[in-house]
Amino acid sequence: MTTSRPTLRDVAAAAGVSPMTASNALRGKTGVRESTRAKVLAAAKKLDYRINLTASMLKSGRSNIIHVIVNEFDSPFYSKLTQALSNEIVARGLIPFIEQTRYSADAATHALTTNPFSGQLFDGEIIHAWGLDAHVPVAALNGGRPFVLVDACEETPTLDAVNFPNEEGERAAAQLLIDHGCRNIAIVGHAFAERADLAHAQNAFGLRLRGACGAILDAGLPYDASAVFEAGSAADGITAGHAIARQILDARSGNTDALPPFDGVCCANDYAAFGVIRGLADHGIRVPQDVKVIGFDGVSCGSYATPSLSTVEVNLEQLAKYALDMLTARIEHQANGGNEDGETLPPSRAIIGYRIVERESTATRPSECSAHAL
Repeated sequence: MTTSRPTLRDVAAAAGVSPMTASNALRGKTGVRESTRAKVLAAAKKLDYRINLTASMLKSGRSNIIHVIVNEFDSPFYSKLTQALSNEIVARGLIPFIEQTRYSADAATHALTTNPFSGQLFDGEIIHAWGLDAHVPVAALNGGRPFVLVDACEETPTLDAVNFPNEEGERAAAQLLIDHGCRNIAIVGHAFAERADLAHAQNAFGLRLRGACGAILDAGLPYDASAVFEAGSAADGITAGHAIARQILDARSGNTDALPPFDGVCCANDYAAFGVIRGLADHGIRVPQDVKVIGFDGVSCGSYATPSLSTVEVNLEQLAKYALDMLTARIEHQANGGNEDGETLPPSRAIIGYRIVERESTATRPSECSAHAL
């Protein structure tokens, strides 16, 4: 004797809603209250209801699958980012399909154009991948599917994008060093540029440099090429740490040509910050006693390092919500045929929140630890 599988009407009855509401909740459509969506998802789970993907696609033209493209899986930052996006996609009754590009523009293009599923299976895409930014015709590559970019730092938005608090967060990081008495601050991340030349910065590290140098110059402190070190990885951070340490040691040795010794380092990401700390240690420079160091991202195991790393912790859960809000709105708009006058939705942009997490690497006393939300 066979038992019939539960239907959408069974789920709707169990949740106390109409079949239409149940369908909308299970498919992550906008306009459904979160409390209602939670009831429907709970009823579906209890009844072991499963969407017949083939039948659903034939009926609605939708798969409910969201394609996520990121640079890599195995770094702490991207692990947290993909986890936040996947959690939010699943919470909305949708299905995540996640790919990595290993920082290859060709691989990113392949994910959009020649992935066996890309032509018809995905309803939309969320993209944070090297080589795919606001200057690349993503819409042409992905067949016109709705998409949202992460950290597409256009000065004037032309695409839906959710951005990190690049300038604001790095300005706050530099200000923390200043508030702790640092007067000669090195900046590790983007290559040196004059403040005026950064007025139209359109990439994350450029915006972070603009934020850091703005705080430093506004405080009347020195900012020039000798204080800026290009680095994005831990290895590059070690190289920068060695260079910073040599300047400090030259000044200590009484070298009359030496530059003023650094007492703070503001890094554009946590990887570079960990490298800087290692590079300083290689020359006997102590953190935070001799030099205070702060990073950016807040997901790279900063509390477990020695010394533990102060950082700008970005709100990845908020990023996921903003990205899914934008994407589902765009999917619904496209499914409904667009505006009556044929125009598309205007581009949306959001900047996520952050908080300064202060740990040992900037503490006046090694035991200090605090967090400041912004």
